[in-house]
Amino acid sequence: MTGRVRPGRPFSPIGVGAAVVGIWWLVAHNSGSGWVQAIGDAVFGVLLIGLIGPAVVLARARVQVLHTPGDASAGLPVEIAVRTSSRVRLRGIEPAGPEGFAGPVRRRSSGGPGLILIPQHRGVYDQVTVEIATAAPFGLQWWARRTTLALPATLYVAPRVGRALPVDLREQDPTGDSARRSADNSGDPRGVRFYRSGDNRRYVHWPATAHTGKLMVRELERASAEPVIVRVALPPDSEEAERISERAFATVLLLLDRGRPVVLGTTESSGGLVASVSERRQAGRRLARAVTAPPVAGHGEVSFGVEVDQ
Repeated sequence: MTGRVRPGRPFSPIGVGAAVVGIWWLVAHNSGSGWVQAIGDAVFGVLLIGLIGPAVVLARARVQVLHTPGDASAGLPVEIAVRTSSRVRLRGIEPAGPEGFAGPVRRRSSGGPGLILIPQHRGVYDQVTVEIATAAPFGLQWWARRTTLALPATLYVAPRVGRALPVDLREQDPTGDSARRSADNSGDPRGVRFYRSGDNRRYVHWPATAHTGKLMVRELERASAEPVIVRVALPPDSEEAERISERAFATVLLLLDRGRPVVLGTTESSGGLVASVSERRQAGRRLARAVTAPPVAGHGEVSFGVEVDQ
């Protein structure tokens, strides 16, 4: 979908330029001097090209998305690689983003930094709406149009990390010395991983630490724990749904960071989905796809929010 080409605001340069061109042309062609008429025609041509030329350049400009990351987070910038046929100014509309220039600076150069978007809400995007603008060739008047660009890959925007729900994790720390203590591992070694706050110093793997330059610890086999079920029911109000998804995301990340298996229950466009999540990206995509929970027949009103079953 491509919007119509329109002059950028303010519109005063077009009116002033048209008036100057008209007065100069009348004076030049009524003076009787050939050189004055020639200068008048040249000025008329330059102003006309400067005012109307960007509309022609913009109508012929083409923008193509080359690459997009698969995941992003609300409130954080994400860069999308684009290719443009001419030097243009790009600004994200949906999702929103700052103004930036893209396209060849010289005939042989390849392009600018791309399109920067800063999504303010979670969601799933197969296309983005941008504003394309140019003032070429003389920079006298900006012209702009809106267009929708198809993304080569789906962009999943995870919610912000809000305030996690209070969850009881004391079964791994019966003395209550540390609420952030990692789970005690026991069993045969199965590999190494990066050190996390609370890990026992006896499990530090010094050869791997020397090789990577970062503190590594042995990861041991342990008995599987019962999963924690996190149920999310989003209300129709978009702002409230955003806050609930942020709390759900923080709660899931807290549980995963403590080594607890998590089962996440959400409502998607295809229906309800209850499935385990094992990493941040997987949880973020699930919450990005989550939609409003429908009413349940015979069960009264839906209780919107986040519930944790341990």
